[in-house]
Amino acid sequence: MIKDAIILVAGKGTRLKPLTLHTHKCLTKVNGKEILFNALDKLAGNGIRHVTLVVGYLGDTIRAEVGSDHKGMSISYVENDIFDITNTSYSLLLGLKDQGEYDELFVLEGDVFFSDEIFRRLTEDSHVNATLLEPYRPDLDGTFVELNDEGFVADWTHKSMREAGYEVESKYKTINLHKFSKEFVDKVLFPDVEEICREKEGKEPLENVMRKIVREDHDAVYGVLSGGMKWYEIDDIDDLHRAESIFTEN
Repeated sequence: MIKDAIILVAGKGTRLKPLTLHTHKCLTKVNGKEILFNALDKLAGNGIRHVTLVVGYLGDTIRAEVGSDHKGMSISYVENDIFDITNTSYSLLLGLKDQGEYDELFVLEGDVFFSDEIFRRLTEDSHVNATLLEPYRPDLDGTFVELNDEGFVADWTHKSMREAGYEVESKYKTINLHKFSKEFVDKVLFPDVEEICREKEGKEPLENVMRKIVREDHDAVYGVLSGGMKWYEIDDIDDLHRAESIFTEN
């Protein structure tokens, strides 16, 4: 089985200033390890053949640091040259257009520091289209999903889309590590990303594309629970300190 991946690393990471003034967010270190290189290590260790990095802000820095291969994986780059006025849906569209032949495609956002165990939980899950999730905790914020009785995602809500009375305590936080089949990408994900980017000029977050998909088909994407395995999404300095604490715990 041919496994490829796309990592979205185009944004400026403004909430992590001043660290991101001269260093890209994905190259921020957690206990001495860059977020991006941690992700690449985990991908290489789980049979990923090729990785596309969608770059924008400080893209040349990322190219210089990563190069064209990593532990046997080939690396290519796609430039989002309007990263300052677009969002992750547009970066993903660019990445999807660059893909060759594959069987499974992993889509990652470049601000998540995660363990090999949690990534293997995703790769080994039997569902062909799946996303990693964490049950609600008070320290988690951002995008949450609802699951139906069969464990599939029934709704996918970006923080900006929460309506009055939204009860986050019963939901699941997205970890932003996803697995999709080639058929799903070709027939569902790519057409929907392309349509929403056209309608919204590329300014929608990827989460809003996923909301459309799962609302139309409640069996489209399975929710794989973290099982308490280590990960953390790093948006600001407090998140960075929390990640460093999590990954020094025995």
